[in-house]
Amino acid sequence: MSACGVLCSDCPAYLGDAKGVAHQQRTAAAWKRIYGLSEAPGKISCGGCLGPEDRLCHTSCNCKARRCCRSKGFVSCAECPAGSCPDLEKAQSLWDEVPKLLHVLSAEDFVKYAQPYCNHRQRLAEARGAFGQPPR
Repeated sequence: MSACGVLCSDCPAYLGDAKGVAHQQRTAAAWKRIYGLSEAPGKISCGGCLGPEDRLCHTSCNCKARRCCRSKGFVSCAECPAGSCPDLEKAQSLWDEVPKLLHVLSAEDFVKYAQPYCNHRQRLAEARGAFGQPPR
């Protein structure tokens, strides 16, 4: 799970280079069609947002929630005792509209290219409970 609750392991960029060039090309084309992103296929690879910088998808490089989480040595923002966080809110807000894609994408495309980014707030809230943190 990412700092903000996205399911990294289901993201098509997660270990994308190990999945091969064809996978990276399909993902780049899908991200352009769905999200308007112009990613070079070779850039479709990530070791997870809390992984090493050299294994990070560049779209996560500037995430302030990710940087804060790493600087504090947390596994995710769920460990943080802060009651509210503008950096986390900004990171999570990027994914809030993704569930609406269910109505415009094929079921296969939704599962592959949108579902990993859904339920991020709920996932993080559940993790907060596991860490004994109060809900936000």
